[in-house]
Amino acid sequence: MLRKLIDLIRERLFPPALVSVSVSKNLVGSANNHDAGDYINDAVAKSWVLKNIAREPGGSVYITNFKITTEVEGQSFRTAWQVFSREPITALTDDAAATSPAPSDEQFFQGEIAPPALLARGDASYTVATPSTTGNLPMAFTCLPGSRDLHLAGITLDATTFSATERMTITAIAERFKTER
Repeated sequence: MLRKLIDLIRERLFPPALVSVSVSKNLVGSANNHDAGDYINDAVAKSWVLKNIAREPGGSVYITNFKITTEVEGQSFRTAWQVFSREPITALTDDAAATSPAPSDEQFFQGEIAPPALLARGDASYTVATPSTTGNLPMAFTCLPGSRDLHLAGITLDATTFSATERMTITAIAERFKTER
C-alpha cells in the first residue's frame, strides 16, 4: 500500500519523461535500385528495434519526433516506418517488396510513421517528422507485456539507388507514460 502511494505521488510530481532512443544499421549497398515499396534494411533483415523506449515493460509512449540521418549523400526519397510491438513474422529483406503487416502480424501492428522526404546536405541526408510536419505524429504506441521495445520495418515510398554500404540512424523522441494497472 505504501509503495503504491509513493508511486502515485511520484507520478503526480514528475510528469511524463521525454526519452531519446536511437538505432543504427549499415544499409546494404548495391548497384540495385530500391523500387517504391521495398524494404530498406541491413543484411540481417530483422526489424529496427527502439530498445527500452517505454518506462516499464508493457508501457506506453507517444512518439513526438522521428529523425532519420544517413551517410548516403544526395538522397531525397520518402520512407514509411511500420511500428510493431514485436518482431514481425514477415521477412524484412532489403530491396524486397514490402508485404507487411502480414495477417499473422496484424495484432502487433500499431501504426505507421511517414516522415517528409530526406533532404540532401553535403555528405549526408536527413529528415525530421514532428507534429508540425507530415509523418502522423504524435502517435501512441504500447509495448507488449514484458517488453520495453518497439520494432520498426522501413519501407521506401520512392525509388532510390545507393551503391555504397552506408549507415542510417533512426532517432525517436517519445513521452513515456506509466502503465495503469
